[in-house]
Amino acid sequence: MKEIITLDEFLEVKNNNKGFVAITDKNLTRNCVHHAKCKWLTEHNFKMKVITSNRKNGSYYYADNPDTPLRTFSKMNKCEKCF
Repeated sequence: MKEIITLDEFLEVKNNNKGFVAITDKNLTRNCVHHAKCKWLTEHNFKMKVITSNRKNGSYYYADNPDTPLRTFSKMNKCEKCF
């Protein structure tokens, strides 16, 4: 699992349509892991959380499979829209 910290990294993951993206947020009771092709993974939301807010409340992570973030983060769940 690798943290996604630049817009270029995020867009590369989205454009490859492979793997999974886990989004953490300290303010939410539930966090989600998405298929890289999920329509709910947006450039706007990535910019707000990672770039503008400088990862203050959460982060984005790339993983080859959904099990890694599900085991790593206690509040992590599978996205109900893309799984």
